[in-house]
Amino acid sequence: MSLAALGGAVMLILGGRFYQLEVVRHDELLHKAQSNSVFTEYKTAPRGRIWDRHGKLLVTNEPDFQLEGIPFEVPHDRKHLQWLSAATGQAPHKLKARIDKALKAGPLEPFVFARALTTPQVVASTKLLPQFKGLRLVIRERRRFAAGLHATHSLGYMGEITAEELKALRSKGYMGLDRIGKEGLERTYDGWLRGYKGVSKISIDALGRTVKTTEVRPPRPGCDLHLALDWELQKVAEKSLQEMLDELRKENQEFSGGSVVVMEAQTGAVRALVSLPQYDPRPFARGITQKEYSHLLSQRGLPLLHRAVQTIASPGSTFKLVTSSAALSHGLCTARSVFYCGGSYAGANCFVTSGHGSIGFEGSLAHSCDVVYYMLGVKLGVERLTKHAQSMGLGHTTGIDLPGESEGICPTPDWKWKYVDDKWYEGDTVNFSIGQGFLLVTPIQMAVVTAAVANGGKVVQPHLVQQVVSYQGRVMARPGFKPLRRLKLQSNLWAAVRQGMRGAVLYGTGGACNSEYVHVAGKTGTVENMPNSENRHGRNHTWFVSFAPYERPEIVVVVMCEKSGGYGGGRCAPVARKIYDYLYGPAGGIR
Repeated sequence: MSLAALGGAVMLILGGRFYQLEVVRHDELLHKAQSNSVFTEYKTAPRGRIWDRHGKLLVTNEPDFQLEGIPFEVPHDRKHLQWLSAATGQAPHKLKARIDKALKAGPLEPFVFARALTTPQVVASTKLLPQFKGLRLVIRERRRFAAGLHATHSLGYMGEITAEELKALRSKGYMGLDRIGKEGLERTYDGWLRGYKGVSKISIDALGRTVKTTEVRPPRPGCDLHLALDWELQKVAEKSLQEMLDELRKENQEFSGGSVVVMEAQTGAVRALVSLPQYDPRPFARGITQKEYSHLLSQRGLPLLHRAVQTIASPGSTFKLVTSSAALSHGLCTARSVFYCGGSYAGANCFVTSGHGSIGFEGSLAHSCDVVYYMLGVKLGVERLTKHAQSMGLGHTTGIDLPGESEGICPTPDWKWKYVDDKWYEGDTVNFSIGQGFLLVTPIQMAVVTAAVANGGKVVQPHLVQQVVSYQGRVMARPGFKPLRRLKLQSNLWAAVRQGMRGAVLYGTGGACNSEYVHVAGKTGTVENMPNSENRHGRNHTWFVSFAPYERPEIVVVVMCEKSGGYGGGRCAPVARKIYDYLYGPAGGIR
């Protein structure tokens, strides 16, 4: 029997009393046996859907049969508990414990006795209802992931409103038993997605019979979200990163996670946002159990963590984009400057221990010469370097429309004194200049930095949602689009940094991203780690930041692999190349 047919059967059995209603009943229910009463019924509005940039439906709704009631009114003696157990498949002692807890928390607050009922359970519950005062079979909605389980961190999930959340949100029309967005876009845009409840006044007589129903307000469906996200590109990015992580796991037996950001360089519109490992959001949709949630929390790799916006790590040599542009802006070097690398500076070694010898500005980026950036960083000083880094988007959140974004750390002498209880040394500046030491960033922040280089100094705000559209088709909001600020650096200086990045792909450390379909410019990064409980072998984190086409930047791709070992050019650059090949190659084409 289909859900629709089952729903019709249930309506007939119940004489039209049970339909998509959310019933909130107050003290007058205790007195309905003594006199006629009027209570309020609230009909939940259909939640808004989520679509990708090409009109592919990603998240929608499906029916969810639930047993609900007022704990104070529902009998829970041994006989009734046995009946309820047989209908719902829950053990009697667990049901009793839940009911006892609900009675203590709020005896007159609506309570879900069972959700996500199967067809046999719905039939059994329907037969059971005449034996239970105060128990109702209700059809609600739950989220269905129509296009498959991808981008789960960004889409997010819903859950039943908590007592604390209800306290904070009651003034906005939220009620007990409401399901609200807990993470991802479901949380950020919950106010748009939820719509407005319908309201009816129900008059009942002394025998509990409905005398009159008056609709005060019909439900108004929630708004739809239309994303910048490209679903096919999202799947390609996830697959490309997963293949690399699987390869790394076989190679070094270390569980690695990673992230990918694909973003428009000019607007900040996010085309793909990957965080691996992922989690299955369907248990949250039906109502996750404590056991299931505890299992998720205990899994290796922290699957609930949105690595693209929440994980902070040193950026390694990808930070040389910041150091180089800062040095150019302060006149400490030019595109024609020539340096000398003897293998070390101020006690710090270049990763090429024998040194690069004489090397120009372009070559210093292409070959990622540490010594050049040690020198430039010391000449800049920590204050100027920090100020420039902050202006490019580090040390604070980007403003992406997702909850829980990390702001990272862009260190200063004052910061070190406050949190490390020590003064700032020149060695700290040396480490800072190549993206090591106390500096911590997120992948989405590095996407903003890379976009600023690619577009000539515009600091964009990343965003997933392009439009919020009402059920009537009216555009209600257009998040993002405007640059946060423009950095004052001559166009030829930005061009010098871009040229160095192009050199990295043509003949330098990023050669593994040299696509045959588009000219890519990039920068590798490798972060040295000491062994610890989370990374017992101290394996390197690796990065690759990039944009394409080199001649007319459109797309930024940032890849980060945790505990990968090796170098960014060997770990992350191949992932980025697969993404560019899809976008610009014959199989996909720029979409």
